[in-house]
Amino acid sequence: MYDSMIAMQMQEAAGQLNEGKEINWAERPLTGVFDTSDGALVLVGAFKQNPLRDICQVLNIDDLSEQYPDLAAQQQAKPYLQSRFKAEFAKESTAFWIERLEAADLLCSPVRTLAETLEDTQTKLNGMIETIQHPLNGTMRLVSSPVHFAGIGRVVRRPPPLLGEHNEEILGELAETP
Repeated sequence: MYDSMIAMQMQEAAGQLNEGKEINWAERPLTGVFDTSDGALVLVGAFKQNPLRDICQVLNIDDLSEQYPDLAAQQQAKPYLQSRFKAEFAKESTAFWIERLEAADLLCSPVRTLAETLEDTQTKLNGMIETIQHPLNGTMRLVSSPVHFAGIGRVVRRPPPLLGEHNEEILGELAETP
């Protein structure tokens, strides 16, 4: 899992390894979580020739990239840009904005609550929720392992332990350790 997390940050790692610069997407002026009229969305304004222009087009506001043409100018104006985006995104629903942002090829996603995520069809298709029997609590639903191997089923091997349930087993193992 450790190696997977490093690999998931290959772009950030390349910047660090080759330029000695850390990329923190959350600090970028065109990136943020914005409330909508019925929820929230996350926007990463990057990976485009002129993402600020594209964001302005989606929001149907004047092209602010003429006033803030590069990353340095946009970083200086981050509080203004973020407040402007916030005001605009609040006017419509998450679905409305996601459709428009995706049409402009801007990286975005709805922000879901944990409850929404756990009930999502993909969570169910991935088999990420398992039902087990607990000796005191009865039927429990738990999150399964995210590691998938072909032909090998995932299963929660045992329910959460009771207080002190494994004390003797653990203490016995510790006593045997040199």
